[in-house]
Amino acid sequence: MRLVIVTDLDGTLLDPVTYAIGPAMGALRRVMALDVPLVLASSKTRAEIDALRRRIGLSGAFVVENGGAIVAPAGYFDTPASGAASADERFTVELGRPYAEIVDVLRTVAVAEQVTVIGFSDMTVREVAADCGLSLMDAQLAKMRQYDEPFRLLDADVAARSRFLKALRNQGVRVVSGGRYDHATGDTDKGKAVVELRTLFARRGERVVLVGLGDGLNDMSMLRAVDRPVIVRNDMSGATARLARKVPTARITRASGPEGWAEAVTAVLDQWQDAAIPVAGGSSRERT
Repeated sequence: MRLVIVTDLDGTLLDPVTYAIGPAMGALRRVMALDVPLVLASSKTRAEIDALRRRIGLSGAFVVENGGAIVAPAGYFDTPASGAASADERFTVELGRPYAEIVDVLRTVAVAEQVTVIGFSDMTVREVAADCGLSLMDAQLAKMRQYDEPFRLLDADVAARSRFLKALRNQGVRVVSGGRYDHATGDTDKGKAVVELRTLFARRGERVVLVGLGDGLNDMSMLRAVDRPVIVRNDMSGATARLARKVPTARITRASGPEGWAEAVTAVLDQWQDAAIPVAGGSSRERT
């Protein structure tokens, strides 16, 4: 049995305002020292997550753009899923629809429903940087989207929003709420990506216990798909109470952001090691 941690980024491992890891660094180093797979699962793009992984020294699989795709080094999974595309010494399992299709549907439905939408495709790099508190370089990485369009619905009342979202669903486009934006995606989410990850680990002969950490409504499907869900407290958005109702088995951290992430991961690692189960295929006995 192997422990695998799947985590959201903004508001969880990363501070939602500064994007710093800060208080989570000690727990993150412990995860890496124990060789516990840490799967980043975010609304961020492949380019953004690649930059973060290089900065903190992570390797292994990760999930981009709210479940749009799973990316892993070549050979990380012995038998990749059928249809996985290999490039740049990595393979990608695409689960979402192409970005251009998502944007086209979003704009077409907005016109039909007579609502105003502004998405990343409408914004300049400088506008994304200012709105999200990013550097120009990071904003450019955030605009390199392949599966998911962050957007805002402007000047729409509750009824208009409901009609708009229903019309999108009828066109095969789902909407999940993130920290700053709604996100339009194909028929996928983080939960479907987690299910595929479990299958990929099984194909290389590993039974896994999946721990999931998230703080927003776009993490709900992921938290429902893992074995041990953790809600990292988010007092600003009001998402914590809503997530707790949707995922009643989840543990809720006392602290928020990276401090809450460290609290939860430390507890998970302590419990796992106390149970004398190998975190990475060592010689300790397994639970009977």
